[in-house]
Amino acid sequence: MRSPFDALITEKSLSFIATRRNRDLMELIADDRVEHTVPLKNMCAKITPELAEEILQVVSVLGCTKRQFLEAAFIDAVARAKQIMESEGVFASLDELAGPVDGSCLVAEVVED
Repeated sequence: MRSPFDALITEKSLSFIATRRNRDLMELIADDRVEHTVPLKNMCAKITPELAEEILQVVSVLGCTKRQFLEAAFIDAVARAKQIMESEGVFASLDELAGPVDGSCLVAEVVED
């Protein structure tokens, strides 16, 4: 359990970092409330009603948007997947088959004549 001092410093530190990353601006951009040139892509997936409700409860308690929560989860999931794939030799295997792959793309580039 955190001490009151640790909780205060953690809260203020995370708030500072979020502000520096322009979290609120990204929300305005994502909601099309600000003219933007940032390319965004809508990613949809059907999930169980129970999971959807759990996500809604968590974001409500945290005071964040579903977009913020899911984007952070996606970023973490992709990083973890790449780490596991690297340690299990997936990228090395792809290197043997198709030449160098840095892990940022799993599909070989198509070159047209």
